[in-house]
Amino acid sequence: MKNKKITIILLMVLIALATIGFTYALLSQTLTISGTATTGELEWEIVQGYTINLDHGNDWNASYYPEATFIQLDKDVGCTNVTEIDSDGDGDLDTLEVNMTNVYPWYGEHIAFRIHCTGTIPLKIWKVVFKVDDTVITEIYERTTVLLDLNGDGKNDISIWWGNNFGLQMEPCEHVDLSFDIIVLQDCPEGADLTFKVELMAIQWNEYENNVP
Repeated sequence: MKNKKITIILLMVLIALATIGFTYALLSQTLTISGTATTGELEWEIVQGYTINLDHGNDWNASYYPEATFIQLDKDVGCTNVTEIDSDGDGDLDTLEVNMTNVYPWYGEHIAFRIHCTGTIPLKIWKVVFKVDDTVITEIYERTTVLLDLNGDGKNDISIWWGNNFGLQMEPCEHVDLSFDIIVLQDCPEGADLTFKVELMAIQWNEYENNVP
């Protein structure tokens, strides 16, 4: 009888231990959740082949300053060529290089180009940077006329009229056409060859208001 009681007690202890172990196992299980977070891309480009300029054939003259109204003359003296370039080597054309040859005071030029939002994040046009070689001459954040000294003689050689497209929002895959006017000024040397770069910069759409001076 005594052995039977001992057997019953041992059985109860084993059952209790098994129950405790089972409870511990339940409490110690780990729930794992896995996932992937993918960030968007802020990308845009100048569309190659869509850049056009007014200088085809005879020269154009700026008949009103500072906002140009052009009239075509009967002589073909000056010449302007525009090249789209990838300034940072990321595969996107982001800069226009403007080469003006044998130009003279009041020679006028109108340049139009197309940009394309190639990323997945909406963006806004933030600022325009003007450079000679790789040196920044000035940058603008609003519609204005820019005066540039391109040869370093302390006198302004050209003026650029840039329109009101700052803050313009572009959605992914959207295309937008932009343009600007150039006028050669009186202090530009005769027969001048002028070169400068125009770099357009964009910013994430919801950061625009916080980054405009």
